[in-house]
Amino acid sequence: MAIRKIVLRATDELFLNTEISGTEAAKMPVGTTAQRTSAKSGDIRFNSTTSLMEYYDGTIWKSIDSPPSITSISPTTEADANQDIVITGTNFSSGALVTFIGNDGTEYASPSVTVDSPTQITATTPATPLSVANEPYDIKVTNQSGLASTLEDALDAGGSPTWTTASGQVGGEIFEFESVSTSIAATDPDGQSVSYSVTSGALPTGLSLNSSTGAITGTAPTVSSDTTSAFTATASDGVNTTDRNFNIVVKNDTTRDGLVAWYPTGSGTDSTSNGYNGSFAGDNSGSITTSTDSGTPYGSRTVTNYPDAGAYTSLPTGTVVTGSNDRTITCWVKPAGTLDSNDYIFGFGSDTICNGATFNARCNGRKLSFMGCANDYDNYGDVVYSSGTWVRIFYTYNGSDLIAYYLDGSGNRQTSWTVSKSLNTSIASGGVARIGAHAASTDSGGDLNGCNSAICDFRIYNRVLTQAEMELLYNR
Repeated sequence: MAIRKIVLRATDELFLNTEISGTEAAKMPVGTTAQRTSAKSGDIRFNSTTSLMEYYDGTIWKSIDSPPSITSISPTTEADANQDIVITGTNFSSGALVTFIGNDGTEYASPSVTVDSPTQITATTPATPLSVANEPYDIKVTNQSGLASTLEDALDAGGSPTWTTASGQVGGEIFEFESVSTSIAATDPDGQSVSYSVTSGALPTGLSLNSSTGAITGTAPTVSSDTTSAFTATASDGVNTTDRNFNIVVKNDTTRDGLVAWYPTGSGTDSTSNGYNGSFAGDNSGSITTSTDSGTPYGSRTVTNYPDAGAYTSLPTGTVVTGSNDRTITCWVKPAGTLDSNDYIFGFGSDTICNGATFNARCNGRKLSFMGCANDYDNYGDVVYSSGTWVRIFYTYNGSDLIAYYLDGSGNRQTSWTVSKSLNTSIASGGVARIGAHAASTDSGGDLNGCNSAICDFRIYNRVLTQAEMELLYNR
């Protein structure tokens, strides 16, 4: 059939308000972008370059399109410059542009964008790595039509924090009542500051986590048995987070059971709830001094220095269990110089020599000895003091026998305890209790024979300690 050609004049109104019916498509002009000619407002055509319908608004040609949408990106962290970022979404069109927008509003165009399909785009990050200071970055996809979609805070410019503290138990051996100072730590690959928080579980009561430093400090709580507190800590650089599981074990401290009096520095301040606070006394009390000694086996601690001139700390009546009852007396001792037979670490019992038995720890030629009434003493030859060396001594009395134990703290720490002497003698009751001197003020002219040593962690118990408890005290 011949095709009829209709020539219209400008005045023809044949197609005025024309309606096109039927079920097939109406054919529009097709051409490339370069083939656009002069146009009037309302002109419409199919652009074969963009594969979109377009219309002329009187100024420019505009594409007819549906806006894109972004659902996710992968990866979410830029490892380096020119990183491929896969963008997943819908309505991506050929020629789409991708922009990375920092949190300060700065836009960085992707140098390479490949529209893999209407649902996927692969775009590379700029040749210069995105700045960590401007993270997180929004991802913006703009179609040729000018329609765009943005996924906010989608891309991180750096890596997540990395824990340097191994998972599991932290803080080592922690006993109830002890001051705790431990920490957890993580580093950020981009040099960002790391903050810390407990996001599940909990620290033991009395401990807290410093959010800036990761330090865990405080006083361990009272526990009736060894107690484990598990928690999850989160390290954050402000954008990225990394979790790690830790736990802290607080152990039941049996060395506090039966503790009658406790003088941590060796002076007259009792740290138990019994209130046995002594007073500085003696014929030369002014020469008693305190200092910080970092050489104690368990670390730095304040110690009391007792000179050889008879200065001592007088403890109140009843501080030590007397008579035939069980007891333990223990402390750290470090001789300041040469010791002789008249140097005494402590003394309990009668204020008058031989008017009732006395119980004294004596340094006879730097050897530990026991002195009772009328110079009834015995030298323990295998317990030797060295000037400037800490030694832990233990005197226990089980109701009938006195047994002296020691452990040398010079560096070669012994793992076994030596029973130095057993004496079948009663410890007579009496009101005198002194640290740093003899019990009897009438001995040797009343000078009380000072111990010429530093003393700390002086403890008095109303029971006999076990070997395990002695070793525990030594290792603190």
